[in-house]
Amino acid sequence: MKILTNKTNLDLRDFQQILTTHEQDYRRKIKLKNYYVGKHDVLRKIGRPNGAPNNKIVSNFCSYISDMSTGFFIGKPVAYTTQAKSQDKLDILLEIFRYNDESAHNLELAEEASITGESFEILYTDTDAEIRFKSIPSEEMILVCDATLEENIICAIRHYRVYSFDGATYQEFVEIYDDKEIRYYDYNAGRFTLIDSKPHYFDDVPIIEYPNNKQRRGDFENILTLVDAYNMAQSLSLDDLMDFTECYMILRGFGDLDEENIREMRNNKILEFDDDKGGAEWLIKNLNDTYIENLKNRLQTDIHKFSNVPDMSDTNFAGNASGVAIKYKLIGLEQIRSRKEREFKKALQRRIELISGMLKTKSIAAIDFRDVEVTFTANIPANIQEQAQIVKDLDGIISQKRRLSLLPFIEDPVAEIEELKREQEESDAILRDEVGYGEEE
Repeated sequence: MKILTNKTNLDLRDFQQILTTHEQDYRRKIKLKNYYVGKHDVLRKIGRPNGAPNNKIVSNFCSYISDMSTGFFIGKPVAYTTQAKSQDKLDILLEIFRYNDESAHNLELAEEASITGESFEILYTDTDAEIRFKSIPSEEMILVCDATLEENIICAIRHYRVYSFDGATYQEFVEIYDDKEIRYYDYNAGRFTLIDSKPHYFDDVPIIEYPNNKQRRGDFENILTLVDAYNMAQSLSLDDLMDFTECYMILRGFGDLDEENIREMRNNKILEFDDDKGGAEWLIKNLNDTYIENLKNRLQTDIHKFSNVPDMSDTNFAGNASGVAIKYKLIGLEQIRSRKEREFKKALQRRIELISGMLKTKSIAAIDFRDVEVTFTANIPANIQEQAQIVKDLDGIISQKRRLSLLPFIEDPVAEIEELKREQEESDAILRDEVGYGEEE
């Protein structure tokens, strides 16, 4: 959650008001997380009388949409490159990233943002004075920024609960991060009790926001009503099917009925009527199966259409299509990916900036975030032969590092260039040895 304010000095009364307004955003994000794990509204479907079938089917499009969108966006690790003169500084940064398993961490951030519309990470130093970063649940974080065009971060508030072992009770805590320190509070009935405070040693607020998009909305947030309608259609269809399989039989011409007969027929699911003609037939409800299936197909089509995440089981994705053909089919998902990339890239640059500031306090040469090129690669099936031909055709037009970055299986172009040079040097050395040996003979 992000809040803008004209105030520069916030007091505890301001923080209390912010936490009050945060409650609505908290409930929204918890609902989205529940939908992701399959806790949909259809599970609260009201039971039918007399023990009639009451199915509650969850078709979890939400999980599918979020997983596909996240995997497409950042299923392949982010690549970082720089000019040769800054490579040593970049290596220091990359070592910090490896220490934090940055690729897995980025995937976690992207998944959280895909579900709730934004994610947050906190930078800190561990007991060994190593720089660390960790993802924080988005429903716990509030970012407070000034109302200028830059929207500079004033502070960040983490509001969270610690539950007892039985899960019945909990205690609330609040952490407030500014550009110098962290203050820890016990929060009870709107009252703050200071527990501790300590400096964080970063040169700015060590909280970074990763928006999913400008509106900070989740990838499946706008199709929740369609998912609810599909779940209900599936559940009611199965209810009707079970009603059909457990239908009543009508018996005609079997005399008068009494209470015992009615009770017996109810238990046996048989109805008896007095009729001169007599006979027997099933009492069934006529189902318009075509209409029901058309409705579910329309709902499913709209879910994929308005989420921009295609159905990969569709026949349109069968066969060995070229890379360009696949991209045309994924054009909607590509639009989502490009928006995610822009927001994520800005957040990564801020991460690099905060880490560089901390390195400077340790008298370690730090790289300027503007010297680091951040490269994202869409995680889609690629025609390697086609890509290799493109790289070959670009020889002499663009740099070798840039050409190698176009290949989907090359994660670190700089390392690949160094390895290529090493192999070439070894090959030249062997050739020189062989030529020298021949001259002696």
